[in-house]
Amino acid sequence: MFPSVPVRITRLVSALLVLSCGVMLVAPLSLASAASPGSEVIGGLIFYGVTAGAYGVLPFVRRGDIAVVAIWLVLAVGVAPCVEGRELSAPHMFADMAGVLMAALPIYLARYRQIVQGDMRQYRRRDTDAPATSGPAAS
Repeated sequence: MFPSVPVRITRLVSALLVLSCGVMLVAPLSLASAASPGSEVIGGLIFYGVTAGAYGVLPFVRRGDIAVVAIWLVLAVGVAPCVEGRELSAPHMFADMAGVLMAALPIYLARYRQIVQGDMRQYRRRDTDAPATSGPAAS
């Protein structure tokens, strides 16, 4: 079954968002350095765009995996100035982490609301998987 047109358009827009934010993040003449060299807000917004776009582009990837990869990306971008001999910038790293958390938090809050409302899922991930016995599968 093919996704409907609005779903395809949403995924395309999400992919373009991730691509454009990624280019802004790594380009030598990036938007962050053009606006102001010490702007933490722009970096946070770029990471928000990358993370939110990744959730749109990868709907079947676990939500925790996307957040973990985004945090690793924050760490890599934060440590990258050390390669040139500069120091880490804690405000920039915390702003970037805030951008990731702003994108990931609504997804976790929505799942929390589902759990509070009684929507408890089984251990299996898909209907085609074998039904779970008692507890997580051992071995």
